[in-house]
Amino acid sequence: MTASTDPRKGVVRRLLALAGEATPQMFAVAVFAGGALTLVSAVTPEFADRLRALSGAVSPRLIDLSHFASSVIGLFLLLLSAGLWRRRRGAYWTTLAALVAGAVFSLLKGLDWEEAAILMVVAALLFPCKTAFNRRSRLLEPLRPGWLALLVGSVLAVLWLGFFAYRDVAYTDGLWWELLTNRQASGFIRAAAVLSILTLAIAVVSLVSAPGSGRRRLGNAEDHALALAALAQADRATPEAWLAALGDKTLMFSQSGRSVLAYRVRGRRWIAMGEPAGLRSERRELLWSFAEQADSYGAAAVFYSVGEDLLADLATMGMAMRKVGETAVVPVAAFSLEGKSKQNLRTAVSRAEREGATFEILPPGSASALAAELKSVSDAWLDHHNGTEKTFSLGRFDAAYLDLTPLAVVRQVDVATPGAALGAASGDRGRIVAFANLLPGAGQPRDLAIDLMRHRPDAPPGVMDYLFIRAIQWAGREGYQGLDLGMAPLAGLEDRRLAPIFARVGALVFEEGGALYGFQGLRAFKSKFAPEWRPRFIAAPPSTPLAMALLDVALLTSGGWRGLLGIGKGRR
Repeated sequence: MTASTDPRKGVVRRLLALAGEATPQMFAVAVFAGGALTLVSAVTPEFADRLRALSGAVSPRLIDLSHFASSVIGLFLLLLSAGLWRRRRGAYWTTLAALVAGAVFSLLKGLDWEEAAILMVVAALLFPCKTAFNRRSRLLEPLRPGWLALLVGSVLAVLWLGFFAYRDVAYTDGLWWELLTNRQASGFIRAAAVLSILTLAIAVVSLVSAPGSGRRRLGNAEDHALALAALAQADRATPEAWLAALGDKTLMFSQSGRSVLAYRVRGRRWIAMGEPAGLRSERRELLWSFAEQADSYGAAAVFYSVGEDLLADLATMGMAMRKVGETAVVPVAAFSLEGKSKQNLRTAVSRAEREGATFEILPPGSASALAAELKSVSDAWLDHHNGTEKTFSLGRFDAAYLDLTPLAVVRQVDVATPGAALGAASGDRGRIVAFANLLPGAGQPRDLAIDLMRHRPDAPPGVMDYLFIRAIQWAGREGYQGLDLGMAPLAGLEDRRLAPIFARVGALVFEEGGALYGFQGLRAFKSKFAPEWRPRFIAAPPSTPLAMALLDVALLTSGGWRGLLGIGKGRR
């Protein structure tokens, strides 16, 4: 057996790789301990015999300066340990320099060779582990609440220890104001002052700074053209993939450029909207690439509104998953207006057509010519609902976006007006009173989805029922298998004793949250079309709070807290 084929070497390499994953955390703990040791040394009295020996060779000014610098470096090491925990490259290099400097100043302030030796050992062990710190660095990255609490708690403990060590020293108020001019001021007082000021500054920066994982460029015209080409050639794409063309997301492509994933960054989470679109053979690799790139920025990859077909790949990646709702997909081949249960649907069709409504599917590219009329419908709908446009997980009114796919429109001729029938016969088809864009999927199942839907407040009663019914019938004639009417958020979650707390709270909100959003009303409206309810999931690393990730999705969709809290409230 040759060395290259020895299975034992392969096992060793794997074990070393696994150890490398834990390396940043181990060194973060070691550096934090080293920083705490340096701080304790800086705020407690030096050994008198060592200090006398040092004073004969080093000037008192350098000793005082080293004592001051040692306290700053101790705090700096506590701060850098958070960067090492996140595997930041910049934290790696800065920590090496700080450890070496800390060892030098430990010797210069009081011949603390034990402390210097510990810092140098940590630096020597850290030096060959460069590859473990592979994430990009950020300048002035705020601390997370847990790290901030640990830092503040450690500094307070060190200061208490210093005051205890110098409890027999008589202090005066004037001593605090003479630190810059009185060289006889206690080294501990200087250390306490600088530690307090720096810790306060770090806390303020961390509390007022929004957490982030780097700005990402939104897709440009070239990216959008490439995304549309990937959709045109896709062998697997959900209808939601067309949301990549809205221009409000960053686009990631596979190496071939034939698969695309759309996402947005919010805080320390990169949130992918839906599933990758393009070639099925590239799907898993694109998922991994997205997760790895997010990780390189110290962020967590989140996948929102994914179906059951993707769960196996996400489980392979170690993601935690929770159901966030159900989408209503009408099996168009089985859809019928016959039977007692469909009486209301037949009535909606009859009433709409009696009042002059007609249905039409316009091909892609038709929206621009009708942009003014369509916008008047959209604006009237928004005004009536006191609403604003949504983003991210929902489409918005944009003529260029509506041009990409078929457009369902309902027109109305005023049948009560004399001569209306003659006008219709001569080509006046009436005004547009409702519309919806239709997003086609690729692959199996071959589904179609309704995205943006708007109608005038004075449209015939039941006009959206009429539009949905005719759209379902048209989809059947065109060979589609299902028409997706959209998601019912939090639907299908169960409040059972053994259910996850995420599901139990979601079920409670679904049942009792009607004042915030018509959860049950939305599901009831879609249920009358006899859809299949397909589950939708959110997935993220186990360390990511899924409830917070879902809140980020809501904030992205609503345009921020104002939209989410009902200032400019709208409904899809």
